[in-house]
Amino acid sequence: MTESAAITLYLAEQFPHASLAPAPGDAARAPFLRRLIWLVANVYPTFTYGDYPERWVTTETARLKASIEAYRERLWRELEATLAEGTWTLGECFSALDVYVAVMTHWRPRRDWFAQACPRLRAIAARADAHPLLARVLQRNFQAPQ
Repeated sequence: MTESAAITLYLAEQFPHASLAPAPGDAARAPFLRRLIWLVANVYPTFTYGDYPERWVTTETARLKASIEAYRERLWRELEATLAEGTWTLGECFSALDVYVAVMTHWRPRRDWFAQACPRLRAIAARADAHPLLARVLQRNFQAPQ
Protein backbone atom coordinates (compact mmCIF):
# COMPACT_ATOMS: atom_id res chain seq x y z
CA MET A 1 0.00 0.00 0.00
CA THR A 2 1.17 3.52 -0.77
CA GLU A 3 -0.05 7.08 -0.15
CA SER A 4 -0.02 8.35 3.40
CA ALA A 5 -3.72 9.19 3.60
CA ALA A 6 -4.67 5.69 2.43
CA ILE A 7 -2.22 4.14 4.89
CA THR A 8 -3.61 6.32 7.68
CA LEU A 9 -7.21 5.33 6.94
CA TYR A 10 -6.28 1.67 6.62
CA LEU A 11 -4.46 1.68 9.96
CA ALA A 12 -7.36 3.51 11.61
CA GLU A 13 -9.75 0.81 10.35
CA GLN A 14 -7.48 -2.06 11.38
CA PHE A 15 -6.71 -0.64 14.83
CA PRO A 16 -9.73 1.41 15.95
CA HIS A 17 -8.54 1.32 19.59
CA ALA A 18 -5.50 3.43 18.54
CA SER A 19 -7.75 6.47 17.97
CA LEU A 20 -6.00 7.46 14.76
CA ALA A 21 -9.28 8.68 13.29
CA PRO A 22 -12.74 9.40 14.59
CA ALA A 23 -15.10 6.49 13.92
CA PRO A 24 -17.71 6.68 11.17
CA GLY A 25 -20.71 8.48 12.61
CA ASP A 26 -18.60 10.54 15.02
CA ALA A 27 -19.12 14.29 14.53
CA ALA A 28 -15.35 14.76 14.23
CA ARG A 29 -15.09 12.30 11.31
CA ALA A 30 -15.89 14.81 8.54
CA PRO A 31 -13.44 17.47 9.80
CA PHE A 32 -10.80 14.75 10.18
CA LEU A 33 -11.26 13.49 6.62
CA ARG A 34 -11.28 17.01 5.21
CA ARG A 35 -8.05 17.98 6.95
CA LEU A 36 -6.31 14.71 6.17
CA ILE A 37 -7.00 15.01 2.45
CA TRP A 38 -6.31 18.77 2.54
CA LEU A 39 -2.83 18.16 4.00
CA VAL A 40 -1.84 15.56 1.43
CA ALA A 41 -3.49 17.34 -1.51
CA ASN A 42 -2.28 20.85 -0.71
CA VAL A 43 0.72 20.96 1.60
CA TYR A 44 2.54 17.80 0.45
CA PRO A 45 2.77 18.96 -3.19
CA THR A 46 4.57 22.12 -2.14
CA PHE A 47 7.50 19.90 -1.24
CA THR A 48 7.28 17.97 -4.50
CA TYR A 49 7.49 21.19 -6.50
CA GLY A 50 9.65 23.22 -4.13
CA ASP A 51 12.31 20.60 -3.51
CA TYR A 52 12.90 19.97 -7.21
CA PRO A 53 11.83 23.10 -9.12
CA GLU A 54 14.07 22.15 -12.03
CA ARG A 55 11.66 19.29 -12.78
CA TRP A 56 8.92 21.82 -13.52
CA VAL A 57 10.69 24.83 -15.04
CA THR A 58 13.94 25.31 -16.90
CA THR A 59 14.53 28.89 -15.78
CA GLU A 60 13.72 30.94 -12.69
CA THR A 61 13.87 27.96 -10.35
CA ALA A 62 14.68 30.24 -7.41
CA ARG A 63 11.60 32.32 -8.13
CA LEU A 64 9.39 29.22 -8.32
CA LYS A 65 10.86 27.88 -5.07
CA ALA A 66 10.26 31.19 -3.26
CA SER A 67 6.71 31.35 -4.55
CA ILE A 68 5.99 27.80 -3.43
CA GLU A 69 7.46 28.42 0.02
CA ALA A 70 5.28 31.52 0.44
CA TYR A 71 2.25 29.51 -0.68
CA ARG A 72 3.08 26.75 1.82
CA GLU A 73 3.26 29.29 4.62
CA ARG A 74 -0.13 30.64 3.58
CA LEU A 75 -1.57 27.12 3.70
CA TRP A 76 -0.25 26.57 7.21
CA ARG A 77 -1.75 29.90 8.34
CA GLU A 78 -5.09 28.82 6.85
CA LEU A 79 -5.00 25.58 8.83
CA GLU A 80 -4.04 27.46 11.98
CA ALA A 81 -7.05 29.78 11.52
CA THR A 82 -9.48 26.86 11.22
CA LEU A 83 -8.33 24.82 14.21
CA ALA A 84 -10.92 23.90 16.79
CA GLU A 85 -10.31 25.09 20.32
CA GLY A 86 -8.51 22.51 22.37
CA THR A 87 -5.41 20.45 22.77
CA TRP A 88 -5.24 18.76 19.37
CA THR A 89 -6.02 19.45 15.71
CA LEU A 90 -9.60 18.26 16.23
CA GLY A 91 -10.01 19.88 19.65
CA GLU A 92 -9.74 17.41 22.50
CA CYS A 93 -9.52 14.32 20.28
CA PHE A 94 -6.02 13.10 19.42
CA SER A 95 -5.78 11.72 15.88
CA ALA A 96 -3.37 10.92 13.09
CA LEU A 97 -3.65 14.59 12.09
CA ASP A 98 -1.56 15.43 15.12
CA VAL A 99 1.10 13.00 13.96
CA TYR A 100 1.12 14.75 10.57
CA VAL A 101 1.50 18.13 12.28
CA ALA A 102 4.32 16.86 14.50
CA VAL A 103 6.25 15.49 11.54
CA MET A 104 5.52 18.19 8.98
CA THR A 105 6.42 21.06 11.29
CA HIS A 106 9.96 19.69 11.28
CA TRP A 107 10.03 20.33 7.54
CA ARG A 108 10.26 23.78 5.98
CA PRO A 109 9.50 26.37 7.17
CA ARG A 110 10.50 24.55 10.41
CA ARG A 111 9.54 24.81 14.04
CA ASP A 112 10.88 28.34 14.70
CA TRP A 113 8.62 29.73 11.96
CA PHE A 114 5.64 27.85 13.38
CA ALA A 115 6.34 29.25 16.85
CA GLN A 116 5.99 32.76 15.43
CA ALA A 117 3.40 32.36 12.67
CA CYS A 118 1.29 29.39 13.79
CA PRO A 119 1.72 28.98 17.54
CA ARG A 120 -1.28 26.68 17.94
CA LEU A 121 0.13 24.24 15.38
CA ARG A 122 3.52 24.49 17.09
CA ALA A 123 1.89 23.69 20.44
CA ILE A 124 0.11 20.67 18.94
CA ALA A 125 3.42 19.49 17.52
CA ALA A 126 5.11 19.87 20.91
CA ARG A 127 2.35 17.86 22.62
CA ALA A 128 2.63 15.16 19.95
CA ASP A 129 6.41 15.14 20.43
CA ALA A 130 5.80 14.25 24.07
CA HIS A 131 3.00 11.72 23.42
CA PRO A 132 4.04 8.43 25.01
CA LEU A 133 3.38 6.46 21.82
CA LEU A 134 5.23 8.92 19.57
CA ALA A 135 8.05 10.45 21.58
CA ARG A 136 10.72 7.84 20.88
CA VAL A 137 9.93 7.60 17.17
CA LEU A 138 9.87 11.36 16.66
CA GLN A 139 13.03 11.82 18.68
CA ARG A 140 14.81 9.14 16.67
CA ASN A 141 13.76 10.77 13.37
CA PHE A 142 14.21 14.41 14.37
CA GLN A 143 17.04 14.41 16.86
CA ALA A 144 17.96 18.08 16.67
CA PRO A 145 15.28 20.33 18.19
CA GLN A 146 13.80 22.69 15.61
